[in-house]
Amino acid sequence: MRTIFITSFHPLISRNIIATEFLSHLTAMGNEVVVLVPSYKRSFFEMTYRRPGVRFEGVDTGPGARSRWVRMVKRVAEALPDTRRAAIGRRRTLAGKRKSALIYWFFYAPLGLAGKSHRAVRWFRWLDFRLSPTGRFFPILDRYRPALVFSTDIQNEHDVGLMQDARRRGYPTLGMVRSWDNLTTRALRLVPPHVVVHNEIIKAEAVRYHGVAPDAVSVIGIPHYDRYLRGPTMSRAEFLKSIGAGPDTKLILYFPICDYRLERNIVDPYVIGLLGKTDGITTLVRFPPAASVDLGDFVKPERVVYDTPGREFQPGRVEDRELTPEDNERLMNALAWCDVAVAGPSTTVIDAALFKKPVLLIDFYPRDLPSESRIYEYGAEHIANILAAGGAERVTSEQEFFAALNRYLRHPETDGRGRERIVREQCWRSDGKACERLARLVHAYARSGHRARGDQKTQNSPGR
Repeated sequence: MRTIFITSFHPLISRNIIATEFLSHLTAMGNEVVVLVPSYKRSFFEMTYRRPGVRFEGVDTGPGARSRWVRMVKRVAEALPDTRRAAIGRRRTLAGKRKSALIYWFFYAPLGLAGKSHRAVRWFRWLDFRLSPTGRFFPILDRYRPALVFSTDIQNEHDVGLMQDARRRGYPTLGMVRSWDNLTTRALRLVPPHVVVHNEIIKAEAVRYHGVAPDAVSVIGIPHYDRYLRGPTMSRAEFLKSIGAGPDTKLILYFPICDYRLERNIVDPYVIGLLGKTDGITTLVRFPPAASVDLGDFVKPERVVYDTPGREFQPGRVEDRELTPEDNERLMNALAWCDVAVAGPSTTVIDAALFKKPVLLIDFYPRDLPSESRIYEYGAEHIANILAAGGAERVTSEQEFFAALNRYLRHPETDGRGRERIVREQCWRSDGKACERLARLVHAYARSGHRARGDQKTQNSPGR
């Protein structure tokens, strides 16, 4: 029986991969699966996601597992890509302070120029491979001797460390891009021999920005959407009752902007307050599982309901939560029965489009703000693709917001073709078989016995 390592170091992987049918498909093919998780989360994974043929192993991911080199090289990876999203990130260091200007002109700007060259990026990977800490994963690799190491998030620092150690030991690796903005946000520190992506857009980004060969990228769709496509588990009346809302209310599903998108988060309490004063509407605020939303001393309106998903492991560490199947089921029912989704530049736009729900994108503020203090991602590639599809309306004032909201409530079919395009482009195929495609690919790769060493002479070598 082949042993396959699968990583779950990012909080969203438990939803994206571990909670799906992917693992069951893989074990049904005769594989043993070992899921590597942070040590302090091991008992949670064992209780929540236990199934035949799957075991969980804990890995130290604390501060002691991070070297000064890794902290530095992650900053370099964010500065390198020749993309609009990375350029926005570089420019945001120019906050009017002398120190920030020096950092920009002597660090970010030169790296941005270097990132235009695939050869320079390969030099970066070559140097990173040789200077990154060695051996943290040797004991667990040599104990199991896996037929394949499958990284579910090839830009996570622990995934990178595992793949680097697997390459040093000669164990085969396969990697997956976790989310739609990853390849335009930071450079790949390591390119495995084969990369798995959700759609053709991300495949094109892997080729264009990271020099990955087109035949080394496979498109499989979005695995956790397989369950969404089977529909809700509750009727609309049951769901509204479960959140304390009346049966005749209109339901707005609000996904907060989050603190990291703004210098100071004055938008979320402002928008929630506006929605809370609107007659005939109940607003369900679905807080993000892995990002903070500081509402300050804001008092929740009566017609607003908060949903805070995720199991918290360390007080105050919001980004360290893990989602449960119940959290995801609640979101699925909310998407199925809401009338309009309101969000910032996040993947929840795709979620709503999959459920054929109108989407409003927030880009207005309670007071005038300089451009550097506004939501910055609207200029990035992944959001430009959404806006080009015409399936979500970006509103830039309170007046525009209420006009669009009322229009969508009266005519929910508005922009339906644009939402269909979003689903077609972002989900690739919405046929409920993404998990099966991913399992077949991983199984075939584990059976092939392809060794990782040859890749050192290709995408990760400075000489190519």
